[in-house]
Amino acid sequence: MTGIGLGFFLLYTAASATLSLLGHDMGIFITGSWKLLVIMVGFGVFLLFDRVTFHSRVINRIAQSAFAVYLITDYAASEKLLWVKLFNLQNLYQQPLAILRILGILLAIYAACTLIDFIRQALFAATIDRCRGRWFELLWNKVSGWKSSQLNPPLDDSANTR
Repeated sequence: MTGIGLGFFLLYTAASATLSLLGHDMGIFITGSWKLLVIMVGFGVFLLFDRVTFHSRVINRIAQSAFAVYLITDYAASEKLLWVKLFNLQNLYQQPLAILRILGILLAIYAACTLIDFIRQALFAATIDRCRGRWFELLWNKVSGWKSSQLNPPLDDSANTR
C-alpha cells in the first residue's frame, strides 16, 4: 500500500513537473491532508510498524504518554497558547535553519507534555492507584446502594396495621 501510494505520488509529481516545463503549471494538488495517496502511504506505514516487534522500556514509557501529549496540545486553550502566542511558526518560515528551529520547538513541546504526563502518572500512583480497585468498589457500593433504595423504597407497614 505504501509502495503504490508513493508510486502514484512520484508519477503525478513527474507528470506535473513535465507539464510545468512545457508551460502548463498544474501544481501538486494530491498531497493535501485528506487525499487518497497520503492516506494510503500513512496507513501502509502504520501497518508496517504495527507488525514490527520492538521492546524498550524507555520508548514504551514515552509511548504511554503519546495520547496525553495529543490531548494537551489539541485542547483549544493550549493550542491557542502554543501556536499563536508562544510559538507562531509562520514567523520562522523564512529564517535560516527554520526546519531545525521548528523541530526543536516541537521536540521541546513533546518533552514538556510528556513530563506533565509523568507527573500525572506519579500522582495517580500515589493516590488513586495505591489500593487498586478500592475507589471503584467504594463508588460502586455507594451507587448500587443508592439505586436499590431509589428503585425499591421500603414498604410502610403502618398503613397495614389495623
